[in-house]
Amino acid sequence: MQDDDFRQREAFLAVVRAGSFSAGARALGRDVSVISRRIAALEKRLGIRLIERTTRRIRPTDEGLRYRQKIELANDLLREAAEEARALAARPAGTIRLTVPASFGRYWLVQALPGFLQAYPDIHLVLHCTDRYVDLLGDNYDMAIRIGVLSDSRLIARKLAETRRILCVAPAYLERHPALVHPQDLRMHDCLGFTPMHSWPEWRLEKDGQQISVPVQTRYESDEMEALILAAKSGMGVLLAANWLVHQELAEGSLVPVLADWLATGEDGVWLMKPSSQLQSARISALTEWLVTWFAVPRW
Repeated sequence: MQDDDFRQREAFLAVVRAGSFSAGARALGRDVSVISRRIAALEKRLGIRLIERTTRRIRPTDEGLRYRQKIELANDLLREAAEEARALAARPAGTIRLTVPASFGRYWLVQALPGFLQAYPDIHLVLHCTDRYVDLLGDNYDMAIRIGVLSDSRLIARKLAETRRILCVAPAYLERHPALVHPQDLRMHDCLGFTPMHSWPEWRLEKDGQQISVPVQTRYESDEMEALILAAKSGMGVLLAANWLVHQELAEGSLVPVLADWLATGEDGVWLMKPSSQLQSARISALTEWLVTWFAVPRW
């Protein structure tokens, strides 16, 4: 039955593409009568007329046109699946265009990628570090790393690591200022403002399902997080930053966490993204598995 289905669809496409039963039959190397019977059987099985027949020419019905589009799309997907299978069996090669947030690229991707390129000498990697939102489909990127809550349903996501934004200060700052016991205490402290944060000039924090929004005061704000980290280390104020950004400072003690039970809302992971319409080539599969394995070891 499945072979009959295929032959009927094949006959229908051949006739529609060629513009006549005789031309379609020649394209398939079959008698016109055989092609005609197959299309008649297809129409009977579907319960709808797909082709209008006249003595001079044929014309697909509206239903026939839609049916053709669906069949051709299915055929394209089958061809892509075969190409993907062949590619995955071959040695990964070619160019990968990867976009990442600027700071994350400088802090972490530069550590992960050299080993990957050594392991796959036939792959050429283009790494684009930017804090601008990049449309993978519109800007022709193969993959992206994004941080936080995801919204683009056209993309396939794979989580690489957990991440949270935390409050931290220099020990010297704590010695000179009142203790921080509750988020509302931040109103009485110098805070360092990262202006690209979507909620700025408020810090939105949560603890055990309780959320609170605190409008903070600052004498120093910037769109460059590295500048704010240096300011925090020098004792200029309280900083709200991702743990992957201040990992080293926390480890060495130049910054210490405060209000540790309270975390910023809206950031829960580092995600590897690719277009949902893109079949996964050998090179994309190789980089995906490399990054998943690399970040499986806790990095911060």
